[in-house]
Amino acid sequence: MRKFATIGTVLAVVLAVAVIPAASAQRHSAEPPAACAGLVTQLADTLKKAIEPLAANPPAPDKVAAPLGDVLRLLVAMTAAKCLPTPPTSAPAEVRAHGPELCLSQAMAVFAGLFSVLSKVVPGAVAPDPGKLRGEVQAWLKAVADAVQTCGLPAPPDGMPTMPNPPA
Repeated sequence: MRKFATIGTVLAVVLAVAVIPAASAQRHSAEPPAACAGLVTQLADTLKKAIEPLAANPPAPDKVAAPLGDVLRLLVAMTAAKCLPTPPTSAPAEVRAHGPELCLSQAMAVFAGLFSVLSKVVPGAVAPDPGKLRGEVQAWLKAVADAVQTCGLPAPPDGMPTMPNPPA
């Protein structure tokens, strides 16, 4: 009986140590931070400004670099505001994403797509083929829309922009 009392006491202590902190720990909300709605709306508006020169006839990729730089600034702000997850680093990082695991993958695809398009339109770059550039921008805009949805961010009032049909 004495052995049972000792084991029971040890189990009670272990249970208390494991359960009480877990129950009192602050849970991560499934809702994105309040700032995310405004940032997503700003992102959508800035994307529209970046698309305009590419939708013109003829396309003007030289006028896209500045708005794409603004898009990069907004994506970094979304990461800082915990709307998008922090990219993995060699040092342990705090969990900054509120969405599912796929959110990190989608966010990285958005950054990769942005850098790919930006590398083709910065001053001094070789003039891109307009058709290929439009296709790449269209794929990137889809990745942005997918990331907003996957990460559980609120959609902007007018929805995420898309690449308009090529001018006739």
